[in-house]
Amino acid sequence: MAYTENDYLFLESMLGTSVYRNAAFQVGVDNNLPIDLPDKSIHYELYQNHFELHIEPKNSNYKNLCSYLKEHLPNNDVATVVERNFCDFAYRLNKSVSGREIIELGNAIIELRNIVEPVLIQYCEQVSENISLAREFAKFYKEQKAALPFHINVIDELHANENAHTRILTHLLQYKEDGKHVILSSFLGLIPGLNLESFDIEKSKVYYNLEYIDGLIEKMGEHAIIIENKIHWAEDQNKQIERYVMTEIKRGIPADNIWVIYLTKDGTKKVEDYSLTETAKGILKDRFIEMNYLHDILPWLREIVLPNCRVKEEWLTSAIKQYIDHLEGLFMIRDSQRSIRLKMEEKIANEIGCTKEMSIGETYSKFHSYMHILDELQSIVGNTVNRYVKYATDKLQNVSIKVLSELCPDEQFSFYNGTQRGYFQVFLIKWPKQVHFEWIPLTEQQLLTGNKYTFVLHVEDNSIKKKFQEVLNNPDIQNDAKELGIFFNQSENRLFYKITKDTTKSIVDMTHAELDRFLQVMYDKVNAIQTFVSKQVLDLH
Repeated sequence: MAYTENDYLFLESMLGTSVYRNAAFQVGVDNNLPIDLPDKSIHYELYQNHFELHIEPKNSNYKNLCSYLKEHLPNNDVATVVERNFCDFAYRLNKSVSGREIIELGNAIIELRNIVEPVLIQYCEQVSENISLAREFAKFYKEQKAALPFHINVIDELHANENAHTRILTHLLQYKEDGKHVILSSFLGLIPGLNLESFDIEKSKVYYNLEYIDGLIEKMGEHAIIIENKIHWAEDQNKQIERYVMTEIKRGIPADNIWVIYLTKDGTKKVEDYSLTETAKGILKDRFIEMNYLHDILPWLREIVLPNCRVKEEWLTSAIKQYIDHLEGLFMIRDSQRSIRLKMEEKIANEIGCTKEMSIGETYSKFHSYMHILDELQSIVGNTVNRYVKYATDKLQNVSIKVLSELCPDEQFSFYNGTQRGYFQVFLIKWPKQVHFEWIPLTEQQLLTGNKYTFVLHVEDNSIKKKFQEVLNNPDIQNDAKELGIFFNQSENRLFYKITKDTTKSIVDMTHAELDRFLQVMYDKVNAIQTFVSKQVLDLH
């Protein structure tokens, strides 16, 4: 039965929540819950002639909520928990609603909501209480931190993300002493099952962000160690580990000589099956290695790398000390922070009901339960942040499509959102992907709070870079390139065009009209540049 716009409006008025106009006939949960649950991820849906509560997609961040609902919702003739392969949780009203009028559909949804939403309210109230508790802990922590002696760490002040940590690590691994990769050698010694005698360390190269792989230790044609850095809980991407492994196989590395190091903050984060797929597991076997900064990298830096630094390597020693101090701050184990940590532990213990009379096991159970609640809080906050980021990147992409189609009517473009890694790429379909325009650096935080943006022409392929340099050295072409702002700078040796603009608003806070005008300026020379590069560098006619 087809429903009109008036039907949808009537149903929204009847239910007091959103009805999504799509083929699945989805209805949002109650808008008046104690906390906001994410739009569309948790909804009611008409599925196989029954209304069901769904938590989507599969492998969502709402595992604790799913467990809570399974435990507290009734299973009987009226409604039942069911398995659905496309979502984490499904709960069905057993009454069929095939071909019903809109008011009968509304009544069926209300019947299901009357069962589900008292349980949802209980859950949300519990989370809300813990948000208040977390707010109180945060206030207490700030008060204690303010009382500490002055301390400054450059890396702290730069708010290092995954990319920064990977750059630091790969830079350390590239260090040579008397022609020997001494730091790389000690790092490889951390990897269980790796035979160092068969691993040609001195002929291996260390790369940062090659083929979108965070860190890579590789000897061409022989072996590769992929480093995937998740120190700040960056989300796993679909088939991410599998794609990286396949990339190395295509680069000529035997499948049996590929390792993956999944590098997390403290070992708590685990890789998702949709990233480490069955195909990847079959190839890697026991060569997928979980390592973390707390138990592996930090002790390695403190106990092996720093003590073996030569006295004359003043800058290296200083950098390692700063990085160790930054990591200790991240884990709150600086000497100055120990007193705060102990006070925080005591306060949390009191607030969650621990007493001195409890056994260690009972105290552990209390903390363990609270840890799961914090995981859920992090999931809720993370999902909210992800919605904002998606809105911002979609906005940038959609307005970019509009502006570029006006400025370059004969060209086709595609986009890649790499803001988790600090960039957003704009590809011309006719160009090889190693040559592209790019917003860099463009982190998620800059996208939503920044006031200065840079747009560049980026060349990743060495042969194309060399051809570009030759073209720019041609006196007959130099003036044309100069007028377009095309250049070669040794300090930015992969960038051949760069425009930077200060703004009064972040990209996400600009109105569509403001963003349109801003992009008109940033993309103004794209068409002329692509004509020059296509003809002079890429020989596209």
